[in-house]
Amino acid sequence: MKDKVYYDKNKVIKIIYLGLILVLFISCSKNDVDENLPTYKAGVVLTLDDDYVDEWTTANEILKDYSWKATFCVSKINLLSGEKISKIKDLENYGHEIAGHGLNHINAVQFSDLNGVEAYFNQEISPMMSIMSANSFHVKTFAYPYGSRNSATDTKLLTQFNVLRGTTYGAYSPENQHCFYNNSNVVYGLGIDSSYSHFSISYFIQLLEYAKVKHKILILYAHKPVQTANASYQTEMNTLIQICNFVKQNNMKFYKLSELYNL
Repeated sequence: MKDKVYYDKNKVIKIIYLGLILVLFISCSKNDVDENLPTYKAGVVLTLDDDYVDEWTTANEILKDYSWKATFCVSKINLLSGEKISKIKDLENYGHEIAGHGLNHINAVQFSDLNGVEAYFNQEISPMMSIMSANSFHVKTFAYPYGSRNSATDTKLLTQFNVLRGTTYGAYSPENQHCFYNNSNVVYGLGIDSSYSHFSISYFIQLLEYAKVKHKILILYAHKPVQTANASYQTEMNTLIQICNFVKQNNMKFYKLSELYNL
């Protein structure tokens, strides 16, 4: 009888020992997985380009229900009325970010190839920043018009801005997409205007699902919010609503473009 009890005790000890090893292995494996995931919260950067101030203001009233945050990349600020400047300030006061998009919305690479990067900076960036500053906008980020950029323009503009946004296109599989934050100060957004060949709300939701699971930040850009799109550079409100609703329902975060800096 004693021998049997002694054997059972050894068996129990052995099982406990193996169990501890298994728990330790699982714990270490979990830590390894966690270390490969970003420490920041999954989310989306919504950027809206150009000078559609009235439409942005209308969209903001609708999307407030989703506690959204966006980055408005303003071009041609020198041509905007005092009333529109005031509306942009209201958007900023709500919690949105105001970014630069060029004084005259000029293609940076085409202009720089002909005139040099310094000339582009002096004509498009410096005067834009002066007007922004005069209106108490402290601009820290910039979206390239037409997404046109290269290493030379990046190098020069990063002396002025913390984050630059280019563009990318196509309905690639999420793991092959470039429209996620890439731990760089130069990022790429995917357009959600209805006229783009890759336009698909279900595809955008697929990208958001991927961002949620992989702890990534999806970067999107739009232009003029409308109820029904009938021209280029128009984003239907339903598209914005579907995106914002997914972000809110899945406890993801709305990031402003400047929040990507040193994330």
